[in-house]
Amino acid sequence: MAADPEKFIQYNKNMVQEIFRKKEEYHLAQARLPIEEKVKILIELQKMSLTIRPKQNETDKRLVWQIECK
Repeated sequence: MAADPEKFIQYNKNMVQEIFRKKEEYHLAQARLPIEEKVKILIELQKMSLTIRPKQNETDKRLVWQIECK
């Protein structure tokens, strides 16, 4: 028994719409974070970046901000 292509297409369309709705909710929540929390997240991303691809030489300008977060 073959699957109904119309149902499959509608299912995928609904799934894609849900993904975009959740993505928008996430971005709105991130935008509402206090600036201190955003800076903490940025510092963590900087640390991850250096872990993934360490500095290649002394002229590599990437760094992790040295900010004391409360």
